[in-house]
Amino acid sequence: MFEHIDNLHHIYAKDLLKIIDDKSLIIIDIREPFELEESSIPIAKNIPMNTLLNNMSSILKKDQEYYILCHTGQRSYYVTKTLHDLGYLAINVIGGIAQMPQYNH
Repeated sequence: MFEHIDNLHHIYAKDLLKIIDDKSLIIIDIREPFELEESSIPIAKNIPMNTLLNNMSSILKKDQEYYILCHTGQRSYYVTKTLHDLGYLAINVIGGIAQMPQYNH
């Protein structure tokens, strides 16, 4: 279910859907608020990419695991790599919400 690419943890969007009902998951949607009008996951916390990157130490804990989500997986890859390099437990969602049609409005 999980992939290891470039020394990072990844999960395909279709595999995240299999475990999305797990209440312990912390999913962070790094898209801008206007993008949520098109599609969103109700349990995901929206923290835009720049807000997260500029305030990560006050938002995140290093002992928690975070699933990083964007539209297609490109921005989430960048954020996941940045967080990983700084010691956070981040998992990139490959394919993003674009691969989750049930969450498109």
